[in-house]
This record gives sequence, structure tokens and C-alpha cells, in this order.
Amino acid sequence: MIGRSVLVLFFLGASLFTAEAKNIKKGVVKKPLFVVEWQRIYGGKEDDVAQDIVALEKGDSAIVGTCKSFDAKSSDICVLRMDAHGNVRWRLFIGGKKQEFGKSIARAADGNLFVLGKSKSFSKEYDYDLYLSKVSLEGKLLWSRAIGGTRDEYPGGVVGTDDGGAVIVGSSESFRNGYKDIYIVQLDAKGRVRKQKVFGGERDDAAYNITRLRDGNFVLVGSRETERSGDSDFFVMKIDQKLNKLWFKSFGGNEEDILYGVAPTIDNGVVAVGSTRSYGSSQTDMAVVRLDTKGKMQWIKLYGYKYYEYAYDVALRRDGGFMIAGGTNTLGKGDHSPYFIALDRNGKLQWSHVYGGDDRDIMYGIARMRDGSLVAVGETESFRHAKKFYMIKLRKNR
Repeated sequence: MIGRSVLVLFFLGASLFTAEAKNIKKGVVKKPLFVVEWQRIYGGKEDDVAQDIVALEKGDSAIVGTCKSFDAKSSDICVLRMDAHGNVRWRLFIGGKKQEFGKSIARAADGNLFVLGKSKSFSKEYDYDLYLSKVSLEGKLLWSRAIGGTRDEYPGGVVGTDDGGAVIVGSSESFRNGYKDIYIVQLDAKGRVRKQKVFGGERDDAAYNITRLRDGNFVLVGSRETERSGDSDFFVMKIDQKLNKLWFKSFGGNEEDILYGVAPTIDNGVVAVGSTRSYGSSQTDMAVVRLDTKGKMQWIKLYGYKYYEYAYDVALRRDGGFMIAGGTNTLGKGDHSPYFIALDRNGKLQWSHVYGGDDRDIMYGIARMRDGSLVAVGETESFRHAKKFYMIKLRKNR
């Protein structure tokens, strides 16, 4: 556990959450650091939710989510390729006759896409399996694989390996005492399982995301339940491309602490983001943690107000700083609103803002584009009768 000597910053003034508002001092209007280039809503008559995004060439991006519209069989994994202006180039549905849910997307070594989700269509026990697909940049399904045991598996994240294969992480109830365990699977370029590992204790353990470092190794993040069910500590593990554990860290306070997103730093460390109810949080605060390449914590900071603030993903910016995406139900017009925070490489707050409409809107994924802009994706209930893809492109203010 971490004591209260850790550097933890609480921001309890509403002005910090509306940094794009005019900040007037001595007659000078300070420009916001980031501005919206565009916002897009995408979907049909049923619920459609975006979960993750990856940058492609020429400002394009690929997005994965879950779709019930457009003649989906039940709920399908859907993949979209978008251009730099937010226009859809193509859309692909992946799945069978039962339920599928999309979770994570990444580039393969050959430039194509790995798409991770979960599926009930191909399991023998009507449980959820991890479901990995490879998709071409033209929107063609190359192959799909269901992976798992006789009970439910839950997807976390996917990364490509140097040999053209992939490493996927998540959690599984299939291999031990019925609680969730951290589940790591290595696959070759054709989707065949080469190796799998399970890590866990007496209660629930889960991996929610993974990132690749510049040194070729990987870091996964999640949570581990501690003394009683419902409470957890932050969890971070570094592995190599053969799934060998290089180090792991588990830390937190006396309440629920979870890491959902992770991004590399320029020095082979990571910044991980999530939520915490520890460290004197009123309800739930956004948590941001920076660790060096050996897993040593450099800082941890919290951003919160009266009710719930949380982070789901983080992207490394060109200048070495970070953009964090998540949500808040303290501020904004709706029940939950998309919440962004920009930090410099030392964790200093540079900018923050809340977007969205009058209902429930949340951001789940964010990626930096080739031109340095950032595109975040998630869900909105504010602008249509059902949930829709919600996409926001941010750029540095000129």
C-alpha cells in the first residue's frame, strides 16, 4: 500500500474543469491550449458504442466498438475506418448469431489491424470467449479466433508483436477457483495460440489494457482485489514478447483502485490512468500514475471534485506530455460528461475541459494522429434516442 506521503493533488475548484473558458488577467485573454476541430455522432436506430481507436496513415483512424444497428444479428463487433475529417471510409461487422462486444484495436506488424472483443457465438458452453480478429486496411476480415476455457473470459487489450503475431490480455474465470484471473495469450501471425499464462490470487484480478514500449516490451495494467471483495489495488506488470514477467507492481489505498488505460513515455516508462476511491476521495477521483522503466513510481496524482471523475485512456503527445480521456458526473450539463486533462511530462496540469450534451456521454479511448492532433471515442445518449459513437478531435490551439 502507498502511504499519504505520495504526491497527490486534489483540484476542488470548478474553474480547473473549464479551462477553455476565458481566463482574464490584467485585460489579457489566455488562449486555451487545445480546441475542438470536429465532433461526430455515428450510429443507427439501436445502441452503438465506440471503445477504442488507433491512428493510421494520412490522418485516418480505425475505431472498434459494439453495434446493434445496421442489421446486426444480436450485438456485433464493429470496425470503422475514418478519414482525417471524421468521414467514414468503410464499416465492417464481425461476429456470429449470438452476442459479440468490441473492446480494443491495434496495428499488426504488417500494418493491418488486430481487433479484440468477446463472443458467445463460438463457445461450446454458451460462455464468453475472447475473440481476436485480423482485419485489412481495406476492411476485409482476414481471420478470427475464439480463445478461452469453459467459463467467461473478459477482453482487456491487444498489441502486435515483431513476428506479426499478437499478445492479448484480459481476465478469465476458467482456470482456477471461479474468480477472475489475469489472462495473457500470445498468438502467431495466423492467429494460432502459441502460449498462454494465468496470474491471480484468491479473489478477482483483471488486466484492462496493454501498451508496447519503445524497447519492444509490453506493460499491462488493471486491478487486484485485496482483503475483501469489491476493493482492489492498482496493478502494473511488464512482460517481454515471450510473456516472461520482468516486474510487477501492486499498490493503492484502502478502497477501490483500478487502472484502465496505459501509454508509453519517451524514456520507456509508462503513464497509467484509472480511478480511485482511496486517498480521501469524496466518491471516485481520476487517478494518473507515472512509473519508470523499472517500475519505480515517479508520481501519482488525482483529479476530482464532489462526485465521480474517472479516466479510461491516455495518449502520449508529441511534446512528451499526455492527454487523458474519461468522464465526470460532477461537472458538465449531463448525467456524465466527457472529461479531458492535458498534463506535461512531469505531471503538471496544463489544460482541462468538459464536453457533451444533456444526458450520459463518456470517452473510452484516445489516440494521437500523425499530425499531432488527438481523437477520442466513446458513447453519447445526448443527441439521439439510443447510444451512439461519440468522436471528438482536438488539436493544439494556434
